[in-house]
Amino acid sequence: MAMQWPVGKLDLINRALTLTGNNLVNVADDGSDEWNVCSPAYETGLALMMEDHGWGFATVVNANLPASSTAPTNTDWDTAYPLPNDLLHLIWVKIASVSTDPFAQTPYDIENNLLVLNARGGPPPPTTTVTPATVSIKYVSTTYAAPDQGGTPLFITALQSFVMSGIYRGMHEDTAEADKLWAAGEMYSQRARTRYDQQKPKRSFWNSRITAARRIRRPWPPSPGGWGGSGIPG
Repeated sequence: MAMQWPVGKLDLINRALTLTGNNLVNVADDGSDEWNVCSPAYETGLALMMEDHGWGFATVVNANLPASSTAPTNTDWDTAYPLPNDLLHLIWVKIASVSTDPFAQTPYDIENNLLVLNARGGPPPPTTTVTPATVSIKYVSTTYAAPDQGGTPLFITALQSFVMSGIYRGMHEDTAEADKLWAAGEMYSQRARTRYDQQKPKRSFWNSRITAARRIRRPWPPSPGGWGGSGIPG
């Protein structure tokens, strides 16, 4: 039978059990030793991979984050925004209509579990009469953090390796093989990140005049002019 993608948790765990010569589980949470070892291994590996990258199948764009009525405690910022309950980590933050550049982002920070930034047209102190600008965020969501939502073969292979590592550590008590499989999981995870990023649009490089100037030894152009100090070539 051809392998199907993406793969749910139960199917992935059974594949890992098959490859390590163990009994399969019929249903999730059946109380078996196999499930009690594999489920935490799965969740640990998945959490690691979710934290490590902004996978498209697990990301959400909130195009209208509501501002808090309470100002930030840090006066470097003028507006605070409550973060969504399902947020795992932020990918970008933008203020609407600031730039048409899809990669232009807004300076921000996270303080007291709030997103804080300057959204009232200038630096603080905040002008309370100015309505905060519309803020958009892109983030990895815990709600969508499941490979059966769209995990690729490399992603699934990495996660399966982490589960197999848990099997060898928790059931076979073979730490050497467990360490090898954990390392394999990290390797496949890196390959999955690289492959995923290859499908995204390329970013254009921005050449800073200040950075370029720092690379040049002054004075420039060289003095005296010409070649070899003669003022003329040759």
